[in-house]
Amino acid sequence: MIMIPEVQVFAQVAAISAGLIATCCGIAVFTYRSVKHTDNRHLPPSTEVSNRLDQLQQSVDAIAIEVERLAEAQRFTARIEAERELRQALPSQG
Repeated sequence: MIMIPEVQVFAQVAAISAGLIATCCGIAVFTYRSVKHTDNRHLPPSTEVSNRLDQLQQSVDAIAIEVERLAEAQRFTARIEAERELRQALPSQG
């Protein structure tokens, strides 16, 4: 059977294109599975990281206590000021 040269070239181009598309799809699937596999592995934090996180947590707790202490002092000062203003606004009895 004699094949027309244009048809033969078209068949070769189609076969090469299909092969390239299949190869790209294979690489994409392989890459996806590799990334998915590495993302699923959760390593426990190292001792150094755990110690640093504990230290950071203690620092944040200390800061929170200091902020609460400052807020309490501010509320106390505001209450004393309000009482002083109230006493000055009342008429003297005497």
